[in-house]
Amino acid sequence: MDKSQQQRLGMNEALFREVNERIREISDNFGQDDATYDFLCECSDPGCTKRVVLTRAEYEDVRSNATRFVVAKGHALPEIESVVDRAEDHVVVEKEGAAADIAIHLDTSDR
Repeated sequence: MDKSQQQRLGMNEALFREVNERIREISDNFGQDDATYDFLCECSDPGCTKRVVLTRAEYEDVRSNATRFVVAKGHALPEIESVVDRAEDHVVVEKEGAAADIAIHLDTSDR
């Protein structure tokens, strides 16, 4: 996979992450720490509609590293990421190479 393909896939994932950041912000205002929320799968498929269920704390743990994303099981793309954690309905992946560079560059968190 060439660098431009990796960058495009990284951009797709960053878009889903931005939507999930809005979900997290809403949970900050209305939710409880142990409440669960439907977050979007942050995979590289722009047409993906899968959801993963996480608490706000679980999502924030993933977001504490700009190169980590939460994706539905079976949605990891080994060409640009490696699985670093597994749960019942999702995995946490860490971007590598150009996809990691894009993830870091587009990270809007204030961490």
